[in-house]
Amino acid sequence: MEHEVIIASTDENSAVLEEAEAICLPIKTANTIAQTYLENISSDDLYEAEAALKDLGALVQRVIHQAVKSGDADDWHNFAVDIARKDLYDFACDLLECGLSIYPKNIDLLADYLQYGTSCGRIENCRSFYKVLSKIPKIRWGWRGYSFSVSYLTYLWERSDSEKELEKLQEEMLGLAAAFRKNLPFDEESYRCEADIYKLLHKKKEEEEVLRLALSNLKIAPKCALRLSDLLFDRGDYEEALTLIQRGLRDAMQTQRSVNEGYLYYLMGLTKMALAQQAEAPISEETACDIYADFDISLRQEHRAAYVSTMKAKTIVLVNKSGVPIPEKYEELNYLVQ
Repeated sequence: MEHEVIIASTDENSAVLEEAEAICLPIKTANTIAQTYLENISSDDLYEAEAALKDLGALVQRVIHQAVKSGDADDWHNFAVDIARKDLYDFACDLLECGLSIYPKNIDLLADYLQYGTSCGRIENCRSFYKVLSKIPKIRWGWRGYSFSVSYLTYLWERSDSEKELEKLQEEMLGLAAAFRKNLPFDEESYRCEADIYKLLHKKKEEEEVLRLALSNLKIAPKCALRLSDLLFDRGDYEEALTLIQRGLRDAMQTQRSVNEGYLYYLMGLTKMALAQQAEAPISEETACDIYADFDISLRQEHRAAYVSTMKAKTIVLVNKSGVPIPEKYEELNYLVQ
């Protein structure tokens, strides 16, 4: 029977590890212990963060060097992903190499390695694992296999100066995108993956065509709606951009967060403001308050400095041009422009 492990402090973590010295430490248990370290790594206290990083490194080494290794491929995948979210790609790759020694043809573990290995300089290992992955029939691949393989090939493409190699990589990427669509036709990622390739190749027409195809073929495609709305906004097609932003928000009503809704509200506010200015008429109170609402919602979710700075500047312009003060209920926006 599997027992739940609850870890409340670093001291208790150490106690669990000491007790486990003579026995196998299950990968799930190790991941549970690691969560405390991962939280402390983000601490403002440098000493605490460094201590947590050291403890996490020791835990990873303990897991990969123990004689008996317990856990299925998903357990190794989940542990590596949790660590990689903190940009600790070396640790993540150490775990993946261990996991792959047990499950050498697991699609997700191979794909994870391509994603993280390029971020910590393990390029030769990436080449070896990509060869292994490439020999596995595509019909067995999940979305990670396709998407992360294209990301890996993109990494190589951006660093190559050989025209022949660039053409080969381009052909290989587009071939993977085609297989992705064929084997997973209802997965939005297959469209977004192909759109990423065309963006890399500076083929905006083809990129737009793929995004429109996704919106036509799929009932739910928030990522493609967001991507296309960005393209349309940049070229001044504000009416259609607004329609797609609204679709993106509707499509994003899912159990798992698929897009940055804060960014969608930010873009929606900008689009409405652009339309109001394009009309060359006084901005109504209703329109001004509608834009204030979008920016306020965005501020509650989106904290990138560039977006916040733009929202502040645009809000000040809107207050001055419309003569409509920001309602008190939009607390985040009021605080921003103080």
